[in-house]
Amino acid sequence: MGDAMYSIARATANRDHTVDIDWQHGASSTVDFKPTIAKGGVFTPMADPEFFATRMRVDPEGYSLGWPGEVDFSADSLWYRTHPEDLQRDYGVISAAE
Repeated sequence: MGDAMYSIARATANRDHTVDIDWQHGASSTVDFKPTIAKGGVFTPMADPEFFATRMRVDPEGYSLGWPGEVDFSADSLWYRTHPEDLQRDYGVISAAE
C-alpha cells in the first residue's frame, strides 16, 4: 500500500465544487473544494463547474485525485480534511496542508 494510509475506492465531482468520496475501508465523505479554488492560481480552472465535475480523475491505485494542470490531492490529505480528529490523533496537528 505504499506510504498512504487511506485509499479512494471511487469519487464523484459535483457541480457545486464538492467531491463525494467512497473510501476503500468503507467510509464515505464529502470534500468542499471552494476554499481551495478561492486561492486562485493553479486552482482557477476548477472554478468552472463543468470543468470541475467532468475533468476530475482518480489515481488508478486510489492514492490521489486531481484535475488537469498538475492539480493533485493525496487521499490522505482529503481524508484528514474531512476527519480532523484523525489528523490530530495521527500527527498531533489541527489542519492538513494543501
